[in-house]
Amino acid sequence: MKEKLTKDQLIELLDKIMKPKAYKISEKEGSDILLAFCAGCPDPVNARWLIVECLDPMTDGELVDRALAMPLRKMADVPTSELPEGHPLRVMAA
Repeated sequence: MKEKLTKDQLIELLDKIMKPKAYKISEKEGSDILLAFCAGCPDPVNARWLIVECLDPMTDGELVDRALAMPLRKMADVPTSELPEGHPLRVMAA
């Protein structure tokens, strides 16, 4: 399994995700950074949900704390109904 990232590393990635114009990040680079953030969390699928779909107002630190508090989830245990078979996270977080 891929090594998980530290809180500081995740906050740095999250800052880039939230401020792509400030970092002059292209849409493709932004997608890659999002995938790297998720793959660096204990539960990559739910970490993605926190960033993309969660409506709870949180600071970057709170979001990262919440992502790091999730139980470890192996990509092999994630059903294809939740994450398609060919999704990049399956390889990145495996």
